[in-house]
Amino acid sequence: MREIERLDAAGIDRKKLAEHLIQSFLRQAIRDGFFHADMHPGNLFADPKTGGIVAVDFGIMGRIGKRERRFLAGILYGFITRDYRRVAELHIDIGYVPDTHTIDDFAQAIRAIGEPLVGRGADEISMARVLAQLIEVTELFDMGARPELVLLQKNMVLVEGTARMLDPHFNMWIAAEPVVSVWVRRTIGPQGRLEIVREAVDEALDLAKRLPDIGRRAERVLARLEIDQMAREKKDGLIETLKWGSLAAIALVIVTLVVHLGAVL
Repeated sequence: MREIERLDAAGIDRKKLAEHLIQSFLRQAIRDGFFHADMHPGNLFADPKTGGIVAVDFGIMGRIGKRERRFLAGILYGFITRDYRRVAELHIDIGYVPDTHTIDDFAQAIRAIGEPLVGRGADEISMARVLAQLIEVTELFDMGARPELVLLQKNMVLVEGTARMLDPHFNMWIAAEPVVSVWVRRTIGPQGRLEIVREAVDEALDLAKRLPDIGRRAERVLARLEIDQMAREKKDGLIETLKWGSLAAIALVIVTLVVHLGAVL
């Protein structure tokens, strides 16, 4: 994809190609949770027959679980609605930032990222840079390294840079909107809540299926503990017997000595 002259000679619409690239990456990451994590131009080719994208070199792949994808959707929605307190709460709820930090302090730090974006043109705002700033701020609040987020941010830099190389006037947010809006609505909206409930029910049913096995394991553990307890009590009883036996023997020696000395005197 870095061979711009060849792309033009093949009659490929670079603007559409850039848009397709961003949307393909976002679908991988936020819809499927499994993405190519080394999407630099040398690993990307344009198919002149279809206008599609061919990726090579899958040596580095990223994975984002459903919980993390919901978190990212909530973060994005929080920035869109300027609800920075909610963004802070999400970081603490998911355990990324320890609750030793106050939500208000963290929300204020998030606000420092979000507010400068208000009123700026979409083509002036880098999605990758916003994510990088967010990671930098969370590190200040003792957030541990999140490999999946680091890979995501790194790849956003690569993909966004390639898209702007293809189209210098590329608008990241307009290109991303069809994918992101569907994802946010599905994750944050009624459908997302139903999915969470369904997953909770599935987990409860799975737990119910495993209860007999868990009960048998617990019974074996309790039996083992009971045996160990009996062995300890038996040992303690023997020690107690020996202790009192020793005291009795010592007392007998003392009494004998007293009687003997009394007789001698």
